[in-house]
Amino acid sequence: MKPTKLASAYTLRLSPRSLLLLGALISSFNYMEAQDTVVAAGGDITGTGGSVNYSVGQVVQNTTTDGDISAFQGIQFYFEDQTLTVVDVRTNLEITTYPNPTASQLNITIDDFKPNTLTYKMYNVLGQLVTQGKVAAKTTTINVDQLEIATYLLQIENTTNQTSQIFKIIKN
Repeated sequence: MKPTKLASAYTLRLSPRSLLLLGALISSFNYMEAQDTVVAAGGDITGTGGSVNYSVGQVVQNTTTDGDISAFQGIQFYFEDQTLTVVDVRTNLEITTYPNPTASQLNITIDDFKPNTLTYKMYNVLGQLVTQGKVAAKTTTINVDQLEIATYLLQIENTTNQTSQIFKIIKN
């Protein structure tokens, strides 16, 4: 019986086209991004011993122990309250909603406010109306305490010429 060389039996032969495709596939890994996450809460704590940044809802964490002291550490994600301003091109109204995300109250500010011309309606992701009312002042506050934690669509309508703006609102 004659021995066979396994290495020569399984040599890999790729065509130039296959090599080019493999090179493009490997180089595309540099452009991939990780998943995004929404952190439930977070903040800064400062005391006489120093300061610590913390966040709740981290994806990756581990425990570090040094003698009697142990700490959880992980990836902390950047979080910022956002103010969204839209200018209605038909009426030239500047509409601002803040804070977003919100926990209890949402403010709608109209730059050039005219009484009895604007209404608001807030819908859940199923398209169901959850709250509505009139924009009664330059800054109108909507109480969202009773709403579930979710994403909502806020529609602001101009009753004089039937134009509207839609804002995505996140309730924490």
